[in-house]
Amino acid sequence: MSAHRAMNVRNKVSDLQTKLFHVAKQTLDRKFGALYDKVYREDVMLEAWKRVRANKGAPGVDGQDFEYIENEIGVKEFLEEIRQELKKRRYRAQPVRRCYVEKRDSSGKRPLGIPVIKDRIVQMAVKLVIEPIFEANFLNCSYGFRPKRSAHRAIKEIKGMLTFKGQRTVIDADIKGFFDNICHEIMMRLVKRRISDPRILKLIKMWLKAGVMEKGKYIKSDGTGTPQGGVLSPLLSNIYLHSFDRMFEMSGIAGTLVRYCDDFVILVRRDGKQVQRRVEQMLKRLRLQLNKDKTRIVDARDGFDFLGVHFRMSRIGKKGAKKIKEHCVVWPTDRSMKRIRWRIKEVIRRRYELSLEELIRELNPVIRGWNNYHTAIRPIGKRLRKLNPYVWDRIRIFLKRKYGDQSRGTRRAYGNLIVRLGLHQFG
Repeated sequence: MSAHRAMNVRNKVSDLQTKLFHVAKQTLDRKFGALYDKVYREDVMLEAWKRVRANKGAPGVDGQDFEYIENEIGVKEFLEEIRQELKKRRYRAQPVRRCYVEKRDSSGKRPLGIPVIKDRIVQMAVKLVIEPIFEANFLNCSYGFRPKRSAHRAIKEIKGMLTFKGQRTVIDADIKGFFDNICHEIMMRLVKRRISDPRILKLIKMWLKAGVMEKGKYIKSDGTGTPQGGVLSPLLSNIYLHSFDRMFEMSGIAGTLVRYCDDFVILVRRDGKQVQRRVEQMLKRLRLQLNKDKTRIVDARDGFDFLGVHFRMSRIGKKGAKKIKEHCVVWPTDRSMKRIRWRIKEVIRRRYELSLEELIRELNPVIRGWNNYHTAIRPIGKRLRKLNPYVWDRIRIFLKRKYGDQSRGTRRAYGNLIVRLGLHQFG
């Protein structure tokens, strides 16, 4: 696709989303009943392909990857086939492929569900159409997987509430098995508040009930759960927990809720245990419950972790502002620091076929991505800079083993050589 055509497709889809959002915002309880034909519009399908392709990802149960579609089938033919299946109501969702990802620094594994590429594209097309409608209703306390919202904004909100509002009793909450315990009946009831098109509802219900393939065995859905890894899962989780946001807003609790998908903290001045009990009652209405082993009430002076960041109240020195005696400082969590060290070690490994320049080129995206996330929140810089000697030491060990260097690798990385070769720095 040419750049000019891609831009036109993006503009058309953006115009559609803007119109849907404005109409939905005008009447917050209006139901939309004619959306299905927009899902298989050519521009929507092209934009859906582009976004799914950019996310890359592994193949689903059919084994088809992006290269096979591009080289053997052809993107235009592949998308046209999907459009015709949708148009003629012949589209059927396939089971997702179950795989497990290690929970680094913690026990157990996290289950992921990988849909086939065709299902990912249709899910993305539906998401492009219905997301603006639900965005009109979502509250400001929700920050995860939403347009123009981010983890950085959530972190900024928490810092502000702790520093300027005195809400320093923190309920650090964890929902027990959220994605495994989403009730399909409740989910569909919540979707129907805004969507009345039976064809869209049928698609969503189809994906919820698609089941999973694990080790060649099909596992049928039992009416609960949605696989993590699906394109539509983040939006569905926000739709589900929007009810919790509304309940909290209407409860009259004098506190601040900050939610990022299924992770959230509540900041209050006092009565943390009482607020926690009320939160448990709200979640019970959604057939959810707090994980009591991971949910805790803490004083912000003792610190807590959220979104990979450690928050802690710190006293301002004598030269600080007179009105504020304490302010919130942040830095990467110990778990986040351990993860980036593990990731750096994984990139380097025993890849002795790489030159030093090639190794640095592979390291830089890993270092830059993690560093950019944390520097954006203005952390205590010295904690980030502590990682630089670790990277240099791993490179030194790599060089020593690659060349059998008797100088511990320092001779081949003398002076500031690795920095001059372009190695990105932390901090």
